[in-house]
Amino acid sequence: MNARIDALRERLHRERLDAFLVFSDVHRNYLTGFTGSSGAFLLLPKGALFLTDSRYTLQAGREVRGAEVRQHRRALLVECLEALKAAGVRRVGFEAAHVSVSQHQWMLQKGGGLVWVPLSGVVEGLRSLKDAGERAALAAAARVADRTFHHILPLVRPGAVERKLAAEMEHFMRLEGAEGPSFETIVASGWRSALPHGIASGKVLRRGDMVVFDFGCRLDGYCSDMTRTVCLGPPTALQRRVYGIVRRAQEAGLRAVRPGAACGDVDAAARSVIRRAGYGGAFGHGTGHGVGREVHEAPRVGPGSKDLLRPGAAITCEPGIYLEGRFGVRIEDLVLVTPEGHRNLYRTTKELMAL
Repeated sequence: MNARIDALRERLHRERLDAFLVFSDVHRNYLTGFTGSSGAFLLLPKGALFLTDSRYTLQAGREVRGAEVRQHRRALLVECLEALKAAGVRRVGFEAAHVSVSQHQWMLQKGGGLVWVPLSGVVEGLRSLKDAGERAALAAAARVADRTFHHILPLVRPGAVERKLAAEMEHFMRLEGAEGPSFETIVASGWRSALPHGIASGKVLRRGDMVVFDFGCRLDGYCSDMTRTVCLGPPTALQRRVYGIVRRAQEAGLRAVRPGAACGDVDAAARSVIRRAGYGGAFGHGTGHGVGREVHEAPRVGPGSKDLLRPGAAITCEPGIYLEGRFGVRIEDLVLVTPEGHRNLYRTTKELMAL
C-alpha cells in the first residue's frame, strides 16, 4: 500500500486520465522512495510500474514501494511507451515541467493513438501538505540548523573569511548526520549583506559589519532553511533601527500564518511593516516559500499569491531590508501550519546579537 500513489490516482480520476508518467527525480522519490538518479514511474489503470536500468535494479527492488520494478534494456522512453500501449490506455498525463521539447515531439510521433495531456502542479500539490513522517523529518533538519548556528557563532569575529565560515557550517551539518546543505550556504558581511543571495565569498569580516547567515541542511531527504543576522561589535543606530523593522515585519508575517490564510496576505502583513517604515523599495523578494524535499516548493508566499494555507503546509517567513553599498538584514524561520495556527521549528533567538 502506498498512500501517495493512491492520492495521485484519485487526482487522475478527476482529470479523466488513464495513466500518468513521472520522470522527475524528486517526484519519483516522493511517490516510491527510490533514491537513484535514473528511472520512470508509470501509474497505470491497474497497478504501477517503475522502470530503471541495470545500475539501479537491485536498489529499486529494495526501495520502491507500491510499484512493480522492471529493468529496461532499451531506451527508457521506448519501454514506457510499450508499457502504456500494453495497458490499453488512451489519455496519458505527464509532467510538463519535466519533459523536454524533443521528448514531447518523440511522444507525439511514436505514441500512436495515445493522447498526451501536459499537467502542472499535480505531484507538487500532494507534496505541499506534509504527513506526520515528513513533519518529523523537517523538524529534525531544523534542529540541525539550530545547532549549526550556535556552533558557528564563536568563530564569527573580525578577520574570519566568509567562505571558510560557510565551509565550517556545511562540515558541521554533515557531522550532525545531514546528507549535505539544502542549498549553497550564504555568509554575507558588510556591504555584501545587502545582496539577498550573497553566496559566501573570500571577503574578510570587519568590525562593524552586519553578517547574514542563510543556510540549511538536507536530512533524510528533507530540507531546513534558516536566516539570522548578527553584528560584529556594537550596532549603529541605523543598523539597530533596520534590524528592529525587519524583526517586527517577520513577527507580523508569522502572526498571519494560519489555516485558510492566503499566502499573499502573509506577504502583505510582513511587507506593510517595512513599507510603513519607509523601506518598501529595499524589500524586493517574496516573504517566503514552501519547504520539503526541495528547499523551494509550493506554496508561494509572495505578493498577490492566492495559495491557501492548510494544516500540514511548511513555509518560510523571511522578510528583509537591503541598503545597497551599506548593509542588509534578513530574519527567516520555517514554520508548520497547524489546525490552531502554526509551529515554529526553530529555537534560535532572533534578538540582535553583537559579537
